[in-house]
Amino acid sequence: MIMTMSSGLTPEQSDCTDCGAAVGSFLGLSYILLVLAVVAALGGSVMQAIMNPGKLKGSLIGLGGMILVFVISYVLADATVEPYYASDITETASKLSGAGLYAFYILFVLAVLSIASSSLTRFIK
Repeated sequence: MIMTMSSGLTPEQSDCTDCGAAVGSFLGLSYILLVLAVVAALGGSVMQAIMNPGKLKGSLIGLGGMILVFVISYVLADATVEPYYASDITETASKLSGAGLYAFYILFVLAVLSIASSSLTRFIK
């Protein structure tokens, strides 16, 4: 949804000939719903942190772990652009794309390892 809204699509630029103003209306509604969702998520997080500061430590550890994964992914990513894509892709876009792929690989392996260790621990007990 965010990618569609950030693309700058307008009803005049869309390929839909019968959509008319509906595309613009729904994009506007999407913007409003996105803002409401972000405000609700941030507001809920802040309220939870105020009501129960003891659990804040666990959340900060998780957030730090995610930041660490993304930093490692960004460092590992390569910024080379293949000659075929040189006219369309910048080095920054290539590096960010590679970082996203590395982050996905790392998080996938961590998820599989956590499931396997949980199953193994349950089997041993």
